[in-house]
Amino acid sequence: MSEIGNNLKRARLIKNMSLREVGYNLNISATAVSKYEKGIIMPDSKRLIEFANLYQVKVRDLLQSKKLPKMSFNSFRKKKSLTGKRLEILKNIILNRVRDYLEVLNLTQYNPIKLTKFKCNSIEDAEAIAKKYRKIINISAIQPISDLISILENLGIMIIQIVDVNNYIKDFDGLSEIVDDIPFIVLLDNIKDGARQRFTIAHELGHLVMDIADELDAEKMCHRFASAFLMPRESIINEFGNFRKNISLFELKTFKEEYKVSYAAIIYRLKDLNIISEYLYKRLSIEINTTITKNDPEPIRPECSNQFKKLVYQLDSKNIISLNKACELLGVSAYEYNRENYNY
Repeated sequence: MSEIGNNLKRARLIKNMSLREVGYNLNISATAVSKYEKGIIMPDSKRLIEFANLYQVKVRDLLQSKKLPKMSFNSFRKKKSLTGKRLEILKNIILNRVRDYLEVLNLTQYNPIKLTKFKCNSIEDAEAIAKKYRKIINISAIQPISDLISILENLGIMIIQIVDVNNYIKDFDGLSEIVDDIPFIVLLDNIKDGARQRFTIAHELGHLVMDIADELDAEKMCHRFASAFLMPRESIINEFGNFRKNISLFELKTFKEEYKVSYAAIIYRLKDLNIISEYLYKRLSIEINTTITKNDPEPIRPECSNQFKKLVYQLDSKNIISLNKACELLGVSAYEYNRENYNY
């Protein structure tokens, strides 16, 4: 398949159009569209302009020869319903975003920071590794993590947030992978629940920093890591004690707001640490679902990464890249770029 063909297919998938829909809009057959994508036939300048207008991209985007990074997608959290075309679209979006990030990092002459990885042979190891990583980032066992994204980016982990247009890839939870020696965590940008977002990030961090034994359930280990990382045993005991026969919703609410975690995550953690019984856990679950339902009236505000944008603006201000290149990387017009840059 030619590079132009690859670009045509990628643009079509991101636009969420079928071969037949493209053919109909360009007044050609679906077979012809497929041949263009496979490189069997090459589009002339007129046809390239037609493709570019339809996909709402620039002709140079279809002509550019950029290698996509190699990714295994092994640590890929999604619901079973995310398959086929939607999954292929998501993977293409991720590959493009990672490629752009790597290009920017290369231009900034960034030196990757090697993450320390620990052996995980049991659930207790996951708990202990979470404690070790809190020490690495200089946060005590009874201190809440206020800005998780900033802390991880300072640790050398790149965070990519993907906008989900029309909830098309809403079944995607998160991904973590080391690409060209750079650790990445990818998640959705339009998650309204910051508690869920933070737990996903912590879960993916677990994949990056734990060498999990093959016989273990990796998702379960990372789930435990995330719980212990966001809610250390010491902080839980400090707030709730060693054993409780009952806990008020007010106590849970104040802990939720301080540690930026969900009600469900808190009571599950309490059960894991044997601070509450299975019976109390189930009772609290019912009470929370009944009182708060699925829509928390006071949700935790999601966090946002601005590091990629900051690096692009930095490269532009140093004249390392052109204004057009900066706009291309950020996916904005020159007007939008300048308005954000000077409208303060």
